[in-house]
Amino acid sequence: MSENINIPQVTIINTRPSDHLLLLLGGLGTFLYVIFFLIRTEYLSSFLCLFTSIFLIYKYLENIKSKAKIIISQDGIQVVGQPFVSWAFVHGLQIRPEVKGNNYSETLVFTNNGRIQEIPINTLAITAWQLEELLNTYQERFRESIVEDEDF
Repeated sequence: MSENINIPQVTIINTRPSDHLLLLLGGLGTFLYVIFFLIRTEYLSSFLCLFTSIFLIYKYLENIKSKAKIIISQDGIQVVGQPFVSWAFVHGLQIRPEVKGNNYSETLVFTNNGRIQEIPINTLAITAWQLEELLNTYQERFRESIVEDEDF
């Protein structure tokens, strides 16, 4: 198998930023009530609406940031927030398609130390075929490193 030299030693796959525009709309709409209540000199209501507005806008800004989800290297895979797992302990690695009604989705599924990991690919900032290419390349590098170690 020819290895893609354009793939780095370590790849960090981020989550796809979600755009909950309703949070932004709610925050800005609530801010209009702040102005309304200030004009009517209802300071308590104005303060509560200001707090709600800031909270909703903060949640919106938090959701649009992408965060690291998976770290892949020739040594193994790590789901952020969980321990690193060597390729030697990863079993049943597959990208499973799922069709529910009119919705098509794909899920990265693998087992490590008896624990099944399922990660929806539509939440990641990568396509299924790109992820599959990365996984194949890193696993091939891992197998080649084992062969090289045995030769010495």
